[in-house]
Amino acid sequence: MRLFTLFSVSLAAANAFQLRPLVVQDRDQVIEPDTCPIDTISCQRTDVDPCCSPKHGLLVLSQQWDTRWGPSDAFTIHGLWPDTCSGKMLPSAGCDPTRAYTNISSIIEATDRALLSDLNRYWPSNKGDNNWFWTHEWVKHGTCVTTLQPRCYGHDGYAPQQEVADYFRSVLDLRATYNVFEALNASGIVPTEPEAGRRPKNTYTLTQFKQAIRQAWGVEPNVKCIGRRLQEVQIWFKVRGRDTYYPVEPWGQDTCRLISYQKKST
Repeated sequence: MRLFTLFSVSLAAANAFQLRPLVVQDRDQVIEPDTCPIDTISCQRTDVDPCCSPKHGLLVLSQQWDTRWGPSDAFTIHGLWPDTCSGKMLPSAGCDPTRAYTNISSIIEATDRALLSDLNRYWPSNKGDNNWFWTHEWVKHGTCVTTLQPRCYGHDGYAPQQEVADYFRSVLDLRATYNVFEALNASGIVPTEPEAGRRPKNTYTLTQFKQAIRQAWGVEPNVKCIGRRLQEVQIWFKVRGRDTYYPVEPWGQDTCRLISYQKKST
């Protein structure tokens, strides 16, 4: 049985959408969101305003499994990373130095305290400084989501730094919808007890992990390990319209063969 999704559609079906002609707007011109066509598919065209369809329209949601951090029944977030449509990484310094905010925690706290609480739970830093981690993710990746540029909100729809909360909220929503822990559990893949003083057991295969995610959402993930220890599960997306994400086949590489998927410490 498939788990629910924000928008589940095959790439072949996405390619079948009939797209209306659209002239690229001046990059500094404010654009009214309700003028954007809803059926544009990211990476299909170059003549679409980047407020209406992400310019960097191939994205990867990376969820990590660290036995030291986060709920025992959930993967936590590493990030949502826009890439070029050919799968290349964007500049490490991000895409907009004018919005390279360093006080992400205080920005979100002033906007939505419930969001801040969810970030602390599902997006913790394994270095202990959540604001540093969120700042890094925002500057490097969030500023590259072109549909969140201030001018994309229209003349009457933007409040200063609103896009910061919108970015983090959208990533949390994706994590909740594409819940890797639940997808694995539905296929009988569950964390195992660690054995003190012993080399971790090779409990699962890469094929089992990939099949579990395909069963849930119709695509395979990339699975990353450190040695044989599970590190991350990555799901790739394209976007319909401004912000409707749908999963696609992976563009990255796996680094696992046999996977040790151990319970989190309590």
